[in-house]
Amino acid sequence: MQTILEIFYVRIFGDMVRYQRKQANLSQRGSNPDRVIRSFLRQKRQDEAGKVEEREFIVHSTSWRYARPGKVILTYVAYSDDLEFKKGKSHGVSLKRLRTITKTSRPPRSKRALEKQVVSHAMRHIAFLIQTDSESDFKSALQPETKKVFEKLWVSLAGKVF
Repeated sequence: MQTILEIFYVRIFGDMVRYQRKQANLSQRGSNPDRVIRSFLRQKRQDEAGKVEEREFIVHSTSWRYARPGKVILTYVAYSDDLEFKKGKSHGVSLKRLRTITKTSRPPRSKRALEKQVVSHAMRHIAFLIQTDSESDFKSALQPETKKVFEKLWVSLAGKVF
């Protein structure tokens, strides 16, 4: 069975969540996922000229899932208010749409729909971490307007008890 690591680089831009997905086959690399994530982040911090930029990321392992044939996919999210995406190299979902994507939504019919479901799940994780972070470790990495967006997401995406 293969183990695939995927990382979603995520940033809120106005009323949109922009994201970019990257994968690595851990079975081939035989690597510790945390080490691979740190390597990905070092690459993402370099600008086009190779200069390392100071970007603070909130990084969190959000989930795993089985994918045919014989793959386990470990998902991480890396959020930064300083993240930039090259034109045409990212995808997006509106915050309004993000609030309606849940586990109870229909199974995704396309790769992009699955990605949006995974990003929605990851945003819920970050919102939960921010809400429950008593030491402000996560909040310190965010701009005030981003904190407000996550606080609203927490209310709308926290779930319900039936």
